[in-house]
Amino acid sequence: MSEETTPVAEPQEVADTGAIAPDTAAQPAAAPAEPLGFLDSLPEDLRQEPTIAKFTDAASLAKSYIQAQRMIGADKVALPGKSATPDEWRDVYRKLGAPDDPNAYEVKIGENVLTDNEIGAFREAAFEAGLNPNQAERIAQFIDQSVTQAQSAREQQIEEAKYQGEQELRKEWGQAFDQQVQLAYKAATTFMGDTDILDTVELADGRLLGDHPQIVRMFAKLAKEIGEDNLLGETTEMVMTPQEAQSRLGELTGQNTPYWDKFHPEHRQYVDEALRLREYL
Repeated sequence: MSEETTPVAEPQEVADTGAIAPDTAAQPAAAPAEPLGFLDSLPEDLRQEPTIAKFTDAASLAKSYIQAQRMIGADKVALPGKSATPDEWRDVYRKLGAPDDPNAYEVKIGENVLTDNEIGAFREAAFEAGLNPNQAERIAQFIDQSVTQAQSAREQQIEEAKYQGEQELRKEWGQAFDQQVQLAYKAATTFMGDTDILDTVELADGRLLGDHPQIVRMFAKLAKEIGEDNLLGETTEMVMTPQEAQSRLGELTGQNTPYWDKFHPEHRQYVDEALRLREYL
């Protein structure tokens, strides 16, 4: 039996066309992952911590930590608890600059603002409150300025009230103002003897009792009832008020008076008196 040889297929050459087999084709490159933020890199429980959430990077956190460590060694004042004694609080005040004695405060307040006793009371209050000298001085300046301004405004109000009252009487009495005031004073002295009350009692608007026009008017009216000459001590020509002059002028210039009859022997006398009365008006 003869051996038969089975022909072996020779590998076929494949033309190099530059094509790439499907299973070895190049895939698109993956995009690089975005770096995690500072907070995202922390555990979940730390991300929610308010003291950490305010930082945006590790450098800021590190700086804050360094500053905190430095403060640990600095001088500190521990605040006492709710049950602290006055002595414990006094120790705190002393560390914050409060003096050991109330008289150590140098209080600069005007003499017309507070008395010596009031300044002493202020020092005691400042000491009890634990104020340091700068704080006490600032409050003292505030008191000084406030009281001074209030006093100035009050004095202006008093002067305005006195002026208005005087103008009221001047308008009413005209040229007789000075004489009427003198008579009112004489009448007050006659009836009261001691008139200190008129010069010491202060009214709501700041005027003294004797400066109120109603009081002056009342005593001037009493003077008329007593008699001016009795008060002045001698016969004195009385100056008419505008009201009195107007009343007298009306009598002189009334109908059927010599004022209107130029042939009447008293005509000139009536005319001259009317002119004099008009000066009072």
